[in-house]
Amino acid sequence: MVIALTKLTTFSKLALNILTLLSCCLLASMPKLSAVEIKELSAEELNALHQCEKNFEYNIYFLGRNVGYLERTIKWHKNTALPEATVTSFSEVSYLWLDSTYQQTTTMQYSPKDKHFLTPGFSQKITGLKSRDMHAIIADNGLKSRVTLDTDISYYQVENYPLYDIDTLGTQIRLNLLRGLKHFTLSRQASSRIDTYHFEVAGLDVIEHKKWGKLTTIKVIEVGEHESIVLWFSSKHDHQLIKAELDMIFSPLVWLTNFSLQCEP
Repeated sequence: MVIALTKLTTFSKLALNILTLLSCCLLASMPKLSAVEIKELSAEELNALHQCEKNFEYNIYFLGRNVGYLERTIKWHKNTALPEATVTSFSEVSYLWLDSTYQQTTTMQYSPKDKHFLTPGFSQKITGLKSRDMHAIIADNGLKSRVTLDTDISYYQVENYPLYDIDTLGTQIRLNLLRGLKHFTLSRQASSRIDTYHFEVAGLDVIEHKKWGKLTTIKVIEVGEHESIVLWFSSKHDHQLIKAELDMIFSPLVWLTNFSLQCEP
């Protein structure tokens, strides 16, 4: 009984982390490009490359059991001042009588001048044990934010790194990998704080995927405060996240199960 309660308590604390931390790393941005091409792309070229719809499906496992899923769609828009996309996500996690759902809509842009992504704003709704309704507006080239959490309003400011939501943070990770970066720091606007991540590319790692067999992946680890995060990306799957792990007690796992592209000619 004590072990069962411990598992439930652990799961209730992890459910929200699974829906947010793992979501931040589901990469859905540019087509596969070389480092030189990315650095030299103009705003017009980026717009041309981004006329795609990408769809992702992930399964979430806890204690060896499939406890939920996450679905994400990203759509790039035409005729915007900056290359811009809307990302919509929905996830559901259920374990015994504990249920949580997660919904988010994000607007993200690419700045050709600064060569990084920006998050003008996002909305997030979570139901279940840690329910919340969150809306954020990020301005001043990503350095300032206004967050409405249920009915409370807070303001945040950073100096060195633009603030991202979980979707745009994931997109920036993917861009950094395509550029060949081995170490990089990114900041995320959470509901009541700013989280800073220090990522390091650990090298190539061969993993066994149930659907796609043996895959040579790029392994990325977080070496700062959130060192429990381990991520694997597959170059055969548009450099997208193929597996994610939170190396905690009763470690949860996330696996990509379906991925599709719908691009205009």
